[in-house]
Amino acid sequence: HNFLNIDVQGYELEVLKGVGDKLNQIQLIIAEVNRDEMYEGCPMIEDIDSHVAGFGFERLTVHWQSQSWGDALYVRN
Repeated sequence: HNFLNIDVQGYELEVLKGVGDKLNQIQLIIAEVNRDEMYEGCPMIEDIDSHVAGFGFERLTVHWQSQSWGDALYVRN
C-alpha cells in the first residue's frame, strides 16, 4: 500500500494541501491531529477530517497521546 505519514507540529493541513491530487494515489494516511490548539493556528482534527474526506478518506481510529493530540489513521473508503 502507498501511505503518507505526517508529523509536522501543526502544519499537517498545509502538507495535505501541498500534496494535492497526489492523495488519489495514497491508500492510508497517518497524521498527527489536535483537539486543542497545541501550536498557534494549528488545524483541529475536524479540519483534517474534512480535507481528506474530499479525497475519499475516512478516519478509522485515533491513538490519543494526551488530552490534546494524537495520531489518526485514515483509510480510503
